[in-house]
Amino acid sequence: MDAVLNKKLNILIRLAAVDGEFVPKEKAFIKSICQRHGVNPTLVDEIIDGPDPIGSLGALSYQTTLDYLSESLMLMLVDGKVLQSEILFCEDIGVRLGFTKRSIDELVEQIQMNLDISIEQIRKLIKALPHPLKP
Repeated sequence: MDAVLNKKLNILIRLAAVDGEFVPKEKAFIKSICQRHGVNPTLVDEIIDGPDPIGSLGALSYQTTLDYLSESLMLMLVDGKVLQSEILFCEDIGVRLGFTKRSIDELVEQIQMNLDISIEQIRKLIKALPHPLKP
């Protein structure tokens, strides 16, 4: 597994656990990402059981920042509950990915008004945000 995917999985695992409850829907979401990338299911379980620290999120491409943030926001929604701890985690990740706190706050507010939003819609909203690497 490449470093970019590994880092994304660690972000998602930490987000899923931030509220103290790693629910089956969150685990299934993470496993579906791994399956799309051909990651061995045993390795996925090992990563879930012992995620690495997130570390730096610098030096990522614009496309990777979109991917990390959109899948983090989607994971926040999979259990049908949006908790403050999850919002704060996503805001922190968004800022660390180079977006402004204000734009992330506005994005989360839009998402909270439509909890049935698709990942494509989330990506479209993220693409509309200012970002230093935006083409």
